[in-house]
Amino acid sequence: MKSVAVAPAKVILTGEHFVVYGTAAIVTAVGIHSKATVSWRRDGAIVIRSSLPKCAISINERQCEILHGGQQARTLLEPISLVAQATLKESGDQHRGLNVQIESNIPVGVGLGSSAAVAVSTISAIVRLLSGKLDRKLTRRLAFESERHVHKIPSGIDQTVSTYGGVIVYQREKPFKHVVLRRTFPIIIGDTGIRRSTGDIVSRVKAFLAERDTLMKRVMKSANLISRRALVAVQQADRKRLGELMNLNHELLRQIEVSTKELDQLVSAAREAGAFGAKLTGAGGGGCMIALASPDNTTRVLEAIREAGGNSYLANIERRGVKSWLLD
Repeated sequence: MKSVAVAPAKVILTGEHFVVYGTAAIVTAVGIHSKATVSWRRDGAIVIRSSLPKCAISINERQCEILHGGQQARTLLEPISLVAQATLKESGDQHRGLNVQIESNIPVGVGLGSSAAVAVSTISAIVRLLSGKLDRKLTRRLAFESERHVHKIPSGIDQTVSTYGGVIVYQREKPFKHVVLRRTFPIIIGDTGIRRSTGDIVSRVKAFLAERDTLMKRVMKSANLISRRALVAVQQADRKRLGELMNLNHELLRQIEVSTKELDQLVSAAREAGAFGAKLTGAGGGGCMIALASPDNTTRVLEAIREAGGNSYLANIERRGVKSWLLD
């Protein structure tokens, strides 16, 4: 018996970084996925394998053995082993062994929520194997603990939207809200190719703003207003208005110094090609930007981002969150 779970990536339309301080963020799941396939082992070990990059580790009595991939295998897969152990412990089956196979199309370290999607798919697959059910509440809670290990100061956005899907309004210490959409629309993603640590950048922003009280109050007020207006634009599927608000949000992110020359180049290229709006998504410091464009101008914007040095592609809004099922 095997179980399989598939969880989506995410992009933040407005509000990243500021959400850590209590402002609202608008975030959507997108159709790029992590897939986890799980089965029992008889020897009590937890063996985790990844197809991209190709690496593998084995955890037995808390000892980590690298089977393939060197130190990269430990860095990428050890957090997944912690997720697996926590899920087994939650069920009282912490002494059982598992095979976990990860296949993910989500680039790592670029702001698309790769670590959260991998955690969500892994937890959901194990829970399905244990109980025969999908438990989104448990999945989200355990995935948040995993994100603490990876990102140090997680906002909670990534695992929430990967678990539940769709577009959500997220504000810390408040229940998240699903946004009812008139219709979905594609989002252009541009990847600088620069990987970075979300936790390090969030910590750096915290130190930066701690010394600039006036700036902090101003950008938080502006960020909250942008997200409130963006919510209306998303509900109405008004890409033009949402793009304008994304432009404003990007300028706030530049003010707190999380954008980079490479991100600004891709954002400028998209706007010059006729995009309604463009901004970095996620922590910044590299990683990805996003843009919105009319259907007849989408190809031009994609090509402009490539010409500016980025890897560009389209991703549709993913209405569903994590899915899981059993295989004989």
